Amino acid sequence: MGLTLDQATELEHVGDTLYIGFNDDLEKVSFPKLRTVGGALIIEANGALKEIHLPALERVTKYLHIHDNGSLAVVELPKLREVGAELSLAKCPALVQLRVATAASPAKAAKLEIKGCAMPAYPAAHVRA
Repeated sequence: MGLTLDQATELEHVGDTLYIGFNDDLEKVSFPKLRTVGGALIIEANGALKEIHLPALERVTKYLHIHDNGSLAVVELPKLREVGAELSLAKCPALVQLRVATAASPAKAAKLEIKGCAMPAYPAAHVRA
């Protein structure tokens, strides 16, 4: 059975960078109450990672990078409103579901990058510069 990172159920704010990387057995990342990250949020090189659920995340002050997660299929960021710099998803070939903001209430990011992800085209109206 794989690992999950969902024990921090009361975490609402990270003051600087939250880095989750190089965990070969990690299958799920979930922080149900996390609303803000004061620096960067980086989730990279987790070979078994299948799901990222951050249902309350509204703001990342610097950048949000989700890179090199070969098994990642689902990314849920439905309340994301702002990324201070770049929102980047790269080298996630199994990604089939991406939920970031809504067309009615789009997220704001200085730059949006999605590359190397096998998924339907993401509605550009959900993220704007």
